[in-house]
Amino acid sequence: MLVKMRQVAFNALDDEALGTACVDPLIKAYKEIQTRGDDFSTGLFKELSRGQKALFVFRAYYNHVMKSDANFYWWSAYFMAQPERWSGLKSGLRFFGDRNTLHVLESLEEILKKRNHPRSLENFDVSANDLHHDPELMSLVKPLFDNLHEAVWITHKIIGTCIRSNPNDFVQFEID
Repeated sequence: MLVKMRQVAFNALDDEALGTACVDPLIKAYKEIQTRGDDFSTGLFKELSRGQKALFVFRAYYNHVMKSDANFYWWSAYFMAQPERWSGLKSGLRFFGDRNTLHVLESLEEILKKRNHPRSLENFDVSANDLHHDPELMSLVKPLFDNLHEAVWITHKIIGTCIRSNPNDFVQFEID
């Protein structure tokens, strides 16, 4: 499912806006599929290009975790409790060649594993409030959240460059 876009709009968007424009219709379709109870992973997701899959998983994560350090902690733990999703996120960052953001996630993964965070959703008992009740955990997560803020602006540049270099993997240009 390629996103339809005019060449003029494609050329005018900055890197972050271009990534958003290329994935927002996919996220909207995902939400519609979820409300119907269908399985996105066996349907629409399989139709996406490798770049679209990488962008989708990154943006699904990014849209949640950037709101606060508590969201960063909780959503990361939630993704980790779904090994396929966590692995997909890291694979997507590798696809784009984004070592900085990947390093932040792997550092957080190491911290969460040492604290025996849930490996599945079955026993998922993580709360965003955990950070506020555990100063040691906060002291480990907060610097990584700050590092993530620094790293993702590079992520957007990398993704924008990838999309501009491979537009046929992301968009279908509309004829004016």
